[in-house]
Amino acid sequence: MTNWITVYSDSFVPGVEMRKILLEEHDIPCVLVNRQCSSYSGVGFASVEVDLNIPEEYAERASKILVQ
Repeated sequence: MTNWITVYSDSFVPGVEMRKILLEEHDIPCVLVNRQCSSYSGVGFASVEVDLNIPEEYAERASKILVQ
C-alpha cells in the first residue's frame, strides 16, 4: 500500500470500524490494518491497535470528516 497513511488508530475495533464506514459513506477508500496475531485473539494482555488507512491524497478531507 504505497502512499497510504494512518488516519486513526485504536485498540477498540468497533470504534475503528465505525470510522471506516463513515469515510466510505464519503467515498474515501480505506482499509483496516490489524497487526495482532490471531493466535492471541481474546487474550486480555494482547490488545493491539488497529489502524485505519487511506490514500494520502484523501488525508485533509478525511480529517475534516473524522473531527465532526
